[in-house]
Amino acid sequence: KPDGTDPDPYVKLYLLPDPQKTSKRKTKAARRTCNPTYNEMLVYDKIPRGDLQQRTIHLRVLSEGAFWENTLLGETIIQLKDLTPGHRWVGWNQLGTRGSDINR
Repeated sequence: KPDGTDPDPYVKLYLLPDPQKTSKRKTKAARRTCNPTYNEMLVYDKIPRGDLQQRTIHLRVLSEGAFWENTLLGETIIQLKDLTPGHRWVGWNQLGTRGSDINR
């Protein structure tokens, strides 16, 4: 973080397109770490498999702050057409910052 302290990071994601913003999911915050590990399952039910080819996940890593002022640490876009439904996916994505080219 800009003040030199370790962040309290959590992950927030949206399944896009999502005009009503009903697809928001987020993890619990990891406390005071730059190397968080999350063992959480974020589930989306009742989405037709055919729709997955046109969807993307907008993933954001934020740090909890006082008074709901959270700091964006990085973000990326994951194309669901590149994933196989029903299979576990483990991989690395480079995080960019707001306004940068984040894997589009």
